[in-house]
Amino acid sequence: MSGKIENGTPKDLKTEDELISAAKSLLDRAFKSHHSYYGLCSTSCQVYDTAWVAMVSKTTDNVKQWLFPECFHYLLKTQAADGSWGRLPTTQTAGVLDTASALLALLSHAREPLQILDVSPDELGLRIQHGVASLKRQLAIWNDVEEANHIGVELIVPALLSRLEKELGVSSFEFPCRDILDRIHEEKLSHFDLEKVYGKPSSVLHSLEAFLGKIDCDRLSNHLYRGSMMASPSSTAAYLIGATKWDDEAEDYLRHVMRNGAGHGDGGISGTFPTTHFECSWVLATLLKGGFTVKQIDGDGLRGLSTILADALRDEKGVIGFAPHTADVDDTAKALLALSLVNQPVSPDIMIKVFEGKHHFTTFGSERDPSLTSNLHVLLSLLKQPNLSQYHPQILKTTLFICQWWWDSDHHVKDKWNLSHLYPTMLLVEAFTDVLHLVDGSKLSGLFDENLKCKIGLSVFQAVLRIVLSQDDDGAWGGYREQTCYAILALAQACHVCFFTHMVDKLQSCIDHGVSWLKSRRLDSQDLTWTSKTAYEVGFVAEAYKLAALQSAGLEVPAATVGHSLTSAVPSSDLEQYMRLVRKTALFSSLDDWELRASIIESSFFVPLLQAQRVEIYPRDNIKIEEDRYLSIIPFTWVGCNNRSRAFASNRWLYDMMYLSLLGYQTDEYMEAVAGPVFGDISLLHNTIDKIIDNTKVNSAGTNGTVRNGNGHQHESPNIGQVEDTLTRFTNSVLNHKDALRSSSCDQDTLRQEFRTFMHAHATQLEDNSRFSKQDSDDVFSSPEQSYFQWVNSTGGSHVACAYSFAFSNCLISANLLQGKDTFPSVTQKYLISSVMRHATNMCRMYNDFRSIVRDNAELNVNSIHFPEFTLCNGMSQSLDERKKRLSQIATYEQACLNRALEALERQSQDDAGDCRGLKEVRKLKIVKLFCDVTDLYDQLYVIKDLSSNMK
Repeated sequence: MSGKIENGTPKDLKTEDELISAAKSLLDRAFKSHHSYYGLCSTSCQVYDTAWVAMVSKTTDNVKQWLFPECFHYLLKTQAADGSWGRLPTTQTAGVLDTASALLALLSHAREPLQILDVSPDELGLRIQHGVASLKRQLAIWNDVEEANHIGVELIVPALLSRLEKELGVSSFEFPCRDILDRIHEEKLSHFDLEKVYGKPSSVLHSLEAFLGKIDCDRLSNHLYRGSMMASPSSTAAYLIGATKWDDEAEDYLRHVMRNGAGHGDGGISGTFPTTHFECSWVLATLLKGGFTVKQIDGDGLRGLSTILADALRDEKGVIGFAPHTADVDDTAKALLALSLVNQPVSPDIMIKVFEGKHHFTTFGSERDPSLTSNLHVLLSLLKQPNLSQYHPQILKTTLFICQWWWDSDHHVKDKWNLSHLYPTMLLVEAFTDVLHLVDGSKLSGLFDENLKCKIGLSVFQAVLRIVLSQDDDGAWGGYREQTCYAILALAQACHVCFFTHMVDKLQSCIDHGVSWLKSRRLDSQDLTWTSKTAYEVGFVAEAYKLAALQSAGLEVPAATVGHSLTSAVPSSDLEQYMRLVRKTALFSSLDDWELRASIIESSFFVPLLQAQRVEIYPRDNIKIEEDRYLSIIPFTWVGCNNRSRAFASNRWLYDMMYLSLLGYQTDEYMEAVAGPVFGDISLLHNTIDKIIDNTKVNSAGTNGTVRNGNGHQHESPNIGQVEDTLTRFTNSVLNHKDALRSSSCDQDTLRQEFRTFMHAHATQLEDNSRFSKQDSDDVFSSPEQSYFQWVNSTGGSHVACAYSFAFSNCLISANLLQGKDTFPSVTQKYLISSVMRHATNMCRMYNDFRSIVRDNAELNVNSIHFPEFTLCNGMSQSLDERKKRLSQIATYEQACLNRALEALERQSQDDAGDCRGLKEVRKLKIVKLFCDVTDLYDQLYVIKDLSSNMK
């Protein structure tokens, strides 16, 4: 087998020639743009850095003047009609930073116009007024401060607001997330010892503007490199503002940035300058990973950029950053990858020595939050090393980290350095396709266990499928050029993977549609997807992605074989059978075949994971229960609904809910086949249930205790002890689940209450079944202790696992999405979610009973239609079909109640959150609706087929 994935052959030679010519042109232009002293930079202008440069003044011959009046005029030109600067649909934080900094610059100029006389005080005052109003509006609805991945936002915004308050003469900007901002500000400051900044370089140097007045800028001149403070124009400007001694080198740097940056002298300032190593490595790696060969694009440009990287790695002793003397693992790994792709491999040993951590690679020497893309770049670079086996430990480490990150990510993966989830998704598809190819060829086959291989395959499959499912009708992804390129590149890579054979036509259609959109876009349209302090585009890199996307889309791919060694990607015969069953449900009847099959294949990756835990709680040997064929369908019920609704809940949540579904079936079987007969006296079973649950609460608080032989049961038979142990394991797995224990106390209490009700309902159902089995007639339950309405709203409904599973899901939301806060914070929301849970539970019972009548009659279990209310209507005896019709009518009513309760919950959630309603509120409700969809699917399946195992 070949050591690399073959690119394939071009579909259109003329088009390929044009693309090769364009790629060579890009490489040549990038190389020729490289300045021998200041380096290379094609990053777009940023209002934030422009504003800080606009505030630099200089006194010459006792005359003070603004040093860069062009920057002030740039701010005037770029102020929006609503008074803001830099607002983006992808991030609120960028708008806050740009508006606050530009406003501060305008206030500085209003206070001291100096030589700028062509702007009247009235106009400037009006602009400031509109800017203040816009900033207040933005702050009032700012809800992504905790999720923002902009560099230093927790340091910069408080400093900006403080300076604005002083300039405006106001006491304080008050806004809903101020407490959150202050908290993370204090947390960040606690990591800094400003006194150390004067000696060893640190990240503080990149954001000096946040420390003006707190730091002695005169003592920092030794940290300048070719005029800049860590390649940051805003930080360099702050240094000049704060220093008492003028620095010509810093001034020269800023003048070069203004003249030679993306603004070309119009006053706009790039947010980072230079980005030499970043651009060299990204352009090279993107083109060569995107289907171009070295032979095709070889020339002065390719050789020149390669030499810049090789020299940098040599001069900086094996680790580099986006610019000289800013070392990080991201740029180092990308440079190593680029040089491997041009057949000039460099050892990664120094990178490993500097950046390898216990569980992952750090982007810098030390950091609070790891980076997914940094570890993906490390993995990609290691996979291209000629002596692969030497780096098996690091390959395993990064693979485990990436898999866990994907497993835990809700909705979309997120990273520090790019606003688009499609960027890390593309890298994951690239990296794991390479991994699978090497596993197939036995070069990594012994490194990963079956569980990890399963998760690698699952990650790739989900990444690609979700890209396909999220394409816009016009062929783009989000309407953004560079992000559309990421998607096309990922899909082109997926064409090599055998998992997607069934949907290769769909993949190609998505690629073609995306290419058509890409070709229709204006060349000057920007996609501000990269993040620094705000957001920016990198011109040469954006061009490389477009060319790579077009090149990869134009290649004929040979037969897809990558991943053939993963047996989990092949659906079982049971799943194939269930596909026909699912097709009959209302939820999935209209779904395209390729999409339904895709969810079936995705489900197949979960089946072995679930099988591995199949007997963790409940033993199945020597128990009179038929084969648990429901295990194969359980993953699809969650995966299918997840994909259909585009909820894309985390695998962490999905798998926990799958496992809980499995336990629900097993509990039903175990209580009926084992616990009931062993205990005999059901009152003793009720007491045991309470004892176990109460003891579990004590244990979760940290106090040791035993369930066996306590509370007067020292002389129980071994069988009862075994049942007690089994039920204790089950109770612990639910109530002491690690994420449930991190949820709010209120959500934990609700789970405990619903779980207790569920377990007691099973015991009560055993009593009802016992009385029913002793009747002369098995057609009507002649001795119910409740009306049907009372029964289905208590024992009957609570007997199914829906309510406690719902409460368990809410605990997971609290722990993983809301940092341990109440999932439903107001009493109104709590009441409404309880209503949703009750109606969903009742529906489950009714539809379960609708299909299980034959089994329940045979096993003498109480079914809804056995209640006396179903036997007569207007004095007329009701046939079985008429009873089923009535049951269906009641279930339809419960469905309508559920829908109304969901609508009310959504309205109340919006009202309670107000203008600050953020993504977490949206995600919370999305997951609640997904749970309801799964419940609905089970109900629809029950109408078609009884899914439970029979008692032998």
